[in-house]
Amino acid sequence: MGYTLTILGCGVMGQAILSAIYKAEKPTDVAVAELYPSKIIACNGDEPAAEQVAQMIKGYGESPNGIVVESAFGNNREAVSESKVVILGTKPFLVETVLDEVKDVVSGKLLISIAAGWTIDQLANYTPPVSRVMTNTPAKYGYGCAVIAHSAQVTADQKKTVSQLISHVGTCVELPEKNMDAATSLVGSGPAYVLLMIESMMESGIKMGIPLRESLTCSLKVLEGTCKMVEESGTHPSVLKHQVCTPGGTTIAGLCKMEENGVKSGIIKGVEEGAIVAAKLGKRK
Repeated sequence: MGYTLTILGCGVMGQAILSAIYKAEKPTDVAVAELYPSKIIACNGDEPAAEQVAQMIKGYGESPNGIVVESAFGNNREAVSESKVVILGTKPFLVETVLDEVKDVVSGKLLISIAAGWTIDQLANYTPPVSRVMTNTPAKYGYGCAVIAHSAQVTADQKKTVSQLISHVGTCVELPEKNMDAATSLVGSGPAYVLLMIESMMESGIKMGIPLRESLTCSLKVLEGTCKMVEESGTHPSVLKHQVCTPGGTTIAGLCKMEENGVKSGIIKGVEEGAIVAAKLGKRK
C-alpha cells in the first residue's frame, strides 16, 4: 500500500467500485497488499454529490486495509496530479470535458475507465495505459460482474493492480475490447433487465392472490436458487429448463404462453439494442 487512487466522477458506479475496494478484506500476502491504495480521492462535480460519498464512507466505518477516502469537488487536476491510478467514472458525454481538464497531469498514469462507449484508442489520446471496465450496480454489495479489456501499453504489474481492485466487485472476466459494447448491455444494463423479470414474477403472484412481501420473497429465492443451480451443476440452462417440464404440465404451459408473447426474443432484442446504443455513446459529434 502507499499510492493514491483518484475516482473522477463518483456516481452510482463509481460509488459501487469505491465501496468494494474500501470494504475489501485485508490480504495476508504482502505483495497483494501493495496493490491497494492508501488513499482514495473521490471527485464529483458539486458539494452535495461529494457529501453523499462522504456520508456513505462514514457509514462503513474503518477500512480493513486502512484506506483513507477524501471526498471532494472541483479539484480534479490536484487529485489526478497526486494519484498513481485514475478511475474514470463520469457519464460518457462528460468524458472529453473532464479528461481535457486533466490532460497534462494524467499522461503516463494508469487509467481505468468505466465510461460506456469510449474506446481504448480514444482514451489513449490522454494516457497510453488504459483498462476499460464494465461492471454493474450489484458491485456495491460484492455480487457484481465486471468485464475488463486492456490496451497493449498496460504492463503485467498494472494488470495485477486492475484485477485486484476490480475483483472485489464480484466476478471478473477478461475479454477483447470488441466485446465491450455487448458487455455494456449484458452486464452493465443487465440488472435492470433482471429486475424487470423479478418485478413481473412478483406482480404475477400478487395478481393470483399472494401478498406482496411473500410474492417478492418467492420470486427472489426462485431466481437465486436457479442461478446457483446453473452455476454449480455446470449444466446448460436449456437442459435444466426441460427437466422442470412435465408432459402436459404447468411449466410447459407457462413457457409456451411466454413464447407466444415473445418473452425470449424480446429479451434478446432488448440486450442487442442496449449494445447498439452503447456503441454510440463514445462517438463525438
